[in-house]
Amino acid sequence: MTEATPKKNSKKICLLGAKFDTGNLGVSALAESSIKCIINEWPDAEVTVLGGRREDEHKLKLFGREVSVKIVPVRFCKNIFASNHYSRFFLHALLFKVLRPKRLRKLLVKRNPYIKVISEADMFVDIAGGDSFSDIYGLGGFVRHFLVRWLVIMFNKKLIMLPQTYGPFRHSLSRILARRILRHAGTIYSRDKAGLDYVKGLLNHRNTEKTIRFCPDVAFVLDAREPGHLDIGTLEEARKKDTVLVGLNISGLLFSGGYTKNNMFGLNLDYPGLIYSTIELLMQNDKVIVLLVPHVLTPGRTVESDPHACQKVYGKMQAKYPNRIFMVRGDYDQNEIKHIIGRCDFFIGSRMHSCIAALSQGIPAVGIAYSKKFLGVFESIGLARCVADPRTSTEDKLMERINLAFEERLSVRESLRDIIPTVQHRVLDMFKASDL
Repeated sequence: MTEATPKKNSKKICLLGAKFDTGNLGVSALAESSIKCIINEWPDAEVTVLGGRREDEHKLKLFGREVSVKIVPVRFCKNIFASNHYSRFFLHALLFKVLRPKRLRKLLVKRNPYIKVISEADMFVDIAGGDSFSDIYGLGGFVRHFLVRWLVIMFNKKLIMLPQTYGPFRHSLSRILARRILRHAGTIYSRDKAGLDYVKGLLNHRNTEKTIRFCPDVAFVLDAREPGHLDIGTLEEARKKDTVLVGLNISGLLFSGGYTKNNMFGLNLDYPGLIYSTIELLMQNDKVIVLLVPHVLTPGRTVESDPHACQKVYGKMQAKYPNRIFMVRGDYDQNEIKHIIGRCDFFIGSRMHSCIAALSQGIPAVGIAYSKKFLGVFESIGLARCVADPRTSTEDKLMERINLAFEERLSVRESLRDIIPTVQHRVLDMFKASDL
């Protein structure tokens, strides 16, 4: 079905902190799910994603129809004269504050279509990559995130913080900038309950009238969609009626030691070694077969690449366990990879949104945590016991936790069957509870 022409008075909403061109399917899942929540509340909304590599239009299938989303890039490159460079946005924001006559503002908007998008937006919603409202990935990245949000503040636009993880902050500058954004925001959603107190602490317990609410991660409502072509080798031939298919997501980022390649996230053990030990544990059960599932599909051998890490593990283990270890190959979008994960009976993931893809389909999962976000999200659905944290535990303890979760998988599946529909309903109706 072709999307209907937007109504003349439809809401114009800009999404910050998520896009579709990063190769990180968790970020893509956040983008699509956030837009799904918007369309659920305002079916005729005009949605723009503020971010991306180039100006574009992205098509989504939501609620049985096609929804068109504008992509407006904000650049921080050397070419400061580019019409979509941050410096141009910032300059126009200053002029908007200085120039009072509306006709002069209209002239500015007419000269730059990118400024038009910001100036005419009714509201901005910010998902911050789910866990990027923090400096755990580096101070520079957080500062760039701040600068884009600062535009919203300068244009005096309404800002809603979508469900995400807040902090931690290692630098005092990050904390100051975070506080500035939160003080401007209207409704602030946290995807974990501990985040509610954390946000209040960031605000120094001021602005007590500010609306701070809990809401589960938006990716719980992402739709799964069968891919046109699926490359998983001879898995279906190897799978029998009594086979237990375990999906194993390997993080290329953790496999490489983080962006610094020097145990950036402070793990208490060797991550590649943990992956090999996990496979050895699973292989002790002769009914188990393992499917390696990448969730960040960056090209080549980049530090982020899950396929590269999966290939390393597959190359080492498949000869030892022939016809019992398989790997997902090829390019898939966020909906397709969720469908693939949905084929599993049990799941272990180091990318949190690979775990959410499983849990939201009623599949028991264990999260291999590298930050506090895992515990918060798993706690939100009553499964804190299914988080294995290599920052604080020994390998033996982690193996015990994975093994226990595997043994309890049928009871966990039953509990998910009850709780997930409630979680999804709460996420979809999020904006009904917002102060808009």
